[in-house]
Amino acid sequence: MAKGRVINLNGGNYQILLDDGTIISAKASGRLRYQKVSSDSEFNKNSNKLSKKLSTARIKISPKVGDFVVYEESEGNSYITEVLPRKNSLIRPDIANVDQIVLVFAAKEPQFSFYLLDMFLVNILKQNITPVIIVSKADLLTDDEYVSLNLKMDYYRNLGWQVLFVNSLNLKERNKILSLLKGKVSVLSGQTGAGKSTLINGIIPGFSLNTNEISKALGRGKHTTREVTLYSYKGILLGDTPGFSKFDLSFFDLTEEELPHLFPEFDEYMCKFNDCAHLKNTPGCGVYEAYLNGKILDTRYLSYLKMREEIIKNRG
Repeated sequence: MAKGRVINLNGGNYQILLDDGTIISAKASGRLRYQKVSSDSEFNKNSNKLSKKLSTARIKISPKVGDFVVYEESEGNSYITEVLPRKNSLIRPDIANVDQIVLVFAAKEPQFSFYLLDMFLVNILKQNITPVIIVSKADLLTDDEYVSLNLKMDYYRNLGWQVLFVNSLNLKERNKILSLLKGKVSVLSGQTGAGKSTLINGIIPGFSLNTNEISKALGRGKHTTREVTLYSYKGILLGDTPGFSKFDLSFFDLTEEELPHLFPEFDEYMCKFNDCAHLKNTPGCGVYEAYLNGKILDTRYLSYLKMREEIIKNRG
């Protein structure tokens, strides 16, 4: 038996990347159909097989891109016999064991959206994944606009997140971005029209050509954007994630009670009541007071209120 990481799935064929850089093709063994998992397993996250009375259940497990798997050879073919425990698992895109999500947002054209950024961040933090924020098209900003936006992004830096401003057509920050990606599984996502393709081609020269070559090597013919693939480049694993730019709160599966804990700065401010919803004009709400005093970025607090409204509306 041997181990590797799934980097592509196509028509029941799994492509597995080995430690030496070799890519092999494998199919799922019948032994994978059902496995016993505990209530806190990532495998059980989206299963309805486990009731509150049960601590374990047998559920159907299929390997997904990003999984570490055990495989064995039989009569010249490779078969996946076990999917190793996942540290996280996304649904859209359908990928596991992600280290970080690189969010690309345009400074201009389209307009920078703090609400969309905060939506992405809430979803990422719910999955216990590290966000990296890249503001593209920074060259389109006037000096005053740059200072204003950069000042607001300092708020996100102070929350412990990497924030970079880049001009994708003249990528002076290429080496810094490469160092952020090295040795990690990263998913590139963010605002539609922010220039994600331009950015990644600036980071990894000839990336479009490389992906086409990989597609042929995997036997897929022309690259299909509906698939999720992990591309390997000098110690970097980069997820190709079509469609991840378009989502709303219906994908979050959040409650209004859970939401405040996904705004980490809220924890700094004590409220009079433990179950405080942090709404406007709430007596004794430390979060609301912090917002009034400029300690919480106004767009962050307004994003929280809007998301809470959307969660309640979707629930109804």
